[in-house]
Amino acid sequence: MTVRELRDWVRFENRHQPLPDRMFDVHHAVLDSLVVNLVRSADAPPVAAADFFVARQPAQPPPDDGLTEVERQMRAWRGGG
Repeated sequence: MTVRELRDWVRFENRHQPLPDRMFDVHHAVLDSLVVNLVRSADAPPVAAADFFVARQPAQPPPDDGLTEVERQMRAWRGGG
């Protein structure tokens, strides 16, 4: 698949509904959360479908520290956190 084809598929998915691979994850996450909530004890907190997603959303971006992504990676490689 070329880069252009990949971008076209991403654009298609963003405009319409998730493609079947992501839809499968969503459907099973909802089903799993339903089953867990049905059998959990009264004192256990309820779970959400998002707790069962296979492909999780990326973490929030780090706070703006004035560094580029390359500088952040270089600092991490050098052990600067």
